[in-house]
Amino acid sequence: AFAKVWDDRERLLLLEQLRRGIKRAGYTPEDLLAMFRSLDRNGDGNLCFEEFRDFLPMLRINKSSEAAFRVFKTFDDDGQGSVDFREFLMGVFPAQRYYMASICQQP
Repeated sequence: AFAKVWDDRERLLLLEQLRRGIKRAGYTPEDLLAMFRSLDRNGDGNLCFEEFRDFLPMLRINKSSEAAFRVFKTFDDDGQGSVDFREFLMGVFPAQRYYMASICQQP
């Protein structure tokens, strides 16, 4: 088990940096929704990897594309190759599942 975590450490560290950056900046789920919509360049309600990757510098996070892609895949619950807002929020705030359900119902 330790070897598996060790091999995955870069993804786990980036995920933690992402969560800390959001918390440090004081972003609320509503703020993240606005950011998500601005990053969603084609307006399809999903972020492709390139759109997701553009979020990281907003939090002053510079990591390899490989590590960013592994975090992206972590958020992509349905395996469709994109992340909708529910998936994004669940990845960022996994402990606030019930609160997020109400936020994700907003148009």
